[in-house]
Amino acid sequence: MRKINLVLISVAATVSLTACSTMQSHKKEKSSDQVLSEAGETGQDRKLASVEEMTPPKIDRNFLRTQADYHFTVAEAYALDGEVDKAIEEYKLTLVHDPDSALARLHLASELVKKGMLVQAVDQAETAVKLDGKTPEGHLFLGGLYTASKLYDKAIDEYNITMKLDPENTEAALYVGAILAEEKKYDESIAHFKKIAKTSSQPHLPYYYMGRIEQERKNSKDAEADFKKAIELKSEFIEAVTSLGALYEAQNKTDQAVKVYTTYQQKHGKSVKVAYALGRIYMDKDQYDAAYKQFTLIEDQESDNLNVKVKMALILIEQKKYERAIVKLKEILTQAPDSEKIRFYLAAVYEEVKAYKEAAEQFETIQPASTLYSESVVHTAYIYKLLGDYSKATDTMESALSKKNDVPQFYSFYASLLDDQKQNGKAIQTLKKATEKFPKDDQLMFYLGTMQDKGGFKADCLASMKKAISLNPEHIQALNYLGYTLTEMNESLTDAEDFIRRALKLKPNDGYITDSLGWVLFRQGKFKEAIVTLESAYKIKPDEAIIAEHLGDAYLRYSLRDKARQMYIRAVTLETDENNITKIKSKIADIDRVRTRQPASAGNP
Repeated sequence: MRKINLVLISVAATVSLTACSTMQSHKKEKSSDQVLSEAGETGQDRKLASVEEMTPPKIDRNFLRTQADYHFTVAEAYALDGEVDKAIEEYKLTLVHDPDSALARLHLASELVKKGMLVQAVDQAETAVKLDGKTPEGHLFLGGLYTASKLYDKAIDEYNITMKLDPENTEAALYVGAILAEEKKYDESIAHFKKIAKTSSQPHLPYYYMGRIEQERKNSKDAEADFKKAIELKSEFIEAVTSLGALYEAQNKTDQAVKVYTTYQQKHGKSVKVAYALGRIYMDKDQYDAAYKQFTLIEDQESDNLNVKVKMALILIEQKKYERAIVKLKEILTQAPDSEKIRFYLAAVYEEVKAYKEAAEQFETIQPASTLYSESVVHTAYIYKLLGDYSKATDTMESALSKKNDVPQFYSFYASLLDDQKQNGKAIQTLKKATEKFPKDDQLMFYLGTMQDKGGFKADCLASMKKAISLNPEHIQALNYLGYTLTEMNESLTDAEDFIRRALKLKPNDGYITDSLGWVLFRQGKFKEAIVTLESAYKIKPDEAIIAEHLGDAYLRYSLRDKARQMYIRAVTLETDENNITKIKSKIADIDRVRTRQPASAGNP
């Protein structure tokens, strides 16, 4: 009644305002005395007129209906355009003019749900079904709101009313089964769905839901049977298809999953959901051509799907189809020009095809706030180093350090650039400052040790390597470097062997570490073991000059001169340092001189 009174007051006020406006206009022409005189009014007439003015005006029902219809139509338009707040306002205005409109209240409730105003939505829906309890849609909607509010008993009551008003309503029946499953009343829910399946015009739906329940109960066989039955009843029912496929995938039966998906495609053509599933499986199996085909199907239907385009670009990169990858990445950038990840990928591909200028341009667009900034800076500086422009490479690192001085990798790469430019002292000082700033960074400590070694500071190098190992006992590089350095210095060979073996245990079958072990055995005079170990190293890394030279030395010490000579020749072909080439050639010359003085029948020990 309160709302109705407000409406009446509003209408009365509107009428009164209109009357007042008319009277004000009229007063400009004649005074009230003149009007009364002309009309021949008496004092009693004036009193009767005053009483009539106090009587509420008669409500124009057609006007109210017209206004209600107008606001309802506007509200519908706003709702379709997704302008929820405006739609809510117009539906409320509709109810001002027609508070008994159950339809307006249901539509208002629907918009309130979009805003997350569930309590208010329930209130409007409850009022709607009170106003019009014969419409199944209202009870179905209210049941949905109760379900969302976890008021399951009330929800089931509304769904039962819906089914009573509309016995063919499959939706309400399915929702009841779903609520029973939500309440973990699985047996009751299954029985309910089986009953529906016998009479429903859409029996595939209850079988699908039974499959979901059995899947949740870990009854894979029953779930499989139910999903298959749903597909049998309606082969284009995509939810059952993807659910059965996912069930097989969870059981690692990917071949059966692929069969389910491809059968669907053969019968019903394109489906984004199926293509996604197949694309994912093919990617996991490294079947990139097949995966790319599926993602192409998705792209045809969803041309603005950037996620799919990125997957396609990554496949092209994986297949080393770099030119096509560049085209695809550029296409993505037209839709997402601010994507730093895509620019990073594009830069990396440019770098791969040696388009260094273009790569640097893309890397340099990535800002310090990005998680890709650190890698981008190092890549940019490395590119300038490859181009021989050490000035730009150094400037890049110095600029990066001024913007972001908390990246350990910046210091190590900057130090390497300084060392390349014969500024070993400055490189060491840079790394010392870095290790003070990051005292627990074992990798920085390792880099400091390598720089100290290059500078001829062996004792400092050994100390830094030991510090790196103390920070990280499994630092493979430091273990091997320390062991090899001690071997080269011919000091603490037992400790050297221990460090190297620890490294090899952490990284078996590494050619360089195996070489280090062979070399320390050689230095210890264990020539047979050294030969066996160095042969293993050479087998792993046949294109490494130092390994070939070491094996040659071991052969020579065991009087296997022909084998030694072959290894030295091999080392010369692999070596790039002229000083080392000269040294190895002198070893070959020494063998040749001995051979000219020694009989061919000379035996081996």
